[in-house]
Amino acid sequence: MSYLAFLSFIVATGLYWLMGPGGPLHSINFLSVFRSQIRDEEEGSSTRAALILVVAPSVLFALLYVIVERAFGGTAMLFLGTAALFFAFGREDFPTLTQRFLARARVGDNEGAAMLIESAGGYSSADDVDDLGDVAASFFGVMALQRWFGPVTYFLLLGPVGAVAYRVAHLTQETKTPLSDSLMRLLEWLPSRLLVLSFSVFGDFDKSVEQLTGKGMTLDIDTGDFLEDATDAAVTLREDASVYDRLSAVFHLLERSFLLWLGAVALLVLI
Repeated sequence: MSYLAFLSFIVATGLYWLMGPGGPLHSINFLSVFRSQIRDEEEGSSTRAALILVVAPSVLFALLYVIVERAFGGTAMLFLGTAALFFAFGREDFPTLTQRFLARARVGDNEGAAMLIESAGGYSSADDVDDLGDVAASFFGVMALQRWFGPVTYFLLLGPVGAVAYRVAHLTQETKTPLSDSLMRLLEWLPSRLLVLSFSVFGDFDKSVEQLTGKGMTLDIDTGDFLEDATDAAVTLREDASVYDRLSAVFHLLERSFLLWLGAVALLVLI
């Protein structure tokens, strides 16, 4: 990993966590021209839709990056790389949503906490407090994965193009021709398993590794269910723990994992 790539990674992360998403990268619908190529009668996943909605914009960005890199050298990574990663983090403000959720859960407003999840695009139906804890742990675990850990994984592996491809793949889920569930689980497999591996450093090591080597080796399990079970395995709580206590522990685990990844990336650069 180059120093310029590391600088792009730090700048994009800092902008997202300190200022939140916003600006033209998250307000302009860059993909409308591609979505307009999907016929009205088309529904469901298909190879054609995947090529138009994922492959085409990724290739176009790759060509733009190559042109800028040849003209300006490393500046391409500093500007386009930072922009690509910031775009890949998405429009949802994960840090603010977590604080708003905890504020409601702290005072026992579980209905308000559930409504917050629903307003952010999640499924908030819960029969009781324990069920709400499960729903919230799954929702925020997946959001953390998709808003930071996933984009960073593909940025490190494939550069800015990888981060953009990851994001546009998720954006297809908002259309009538989304990528298939199997493809999405495949896309999330590596970053979700690396995230759970980091849980073992700060949580219950034996249970986290057991979760990783058991359910983590298959592509059949839903990513949300996998992360929900992984957080339950990593954190130790009382049986009568409230939604606030449970999600506080989950967010604390995610924050520590975030810091671990920052340190690991910095170490890669130094090596």
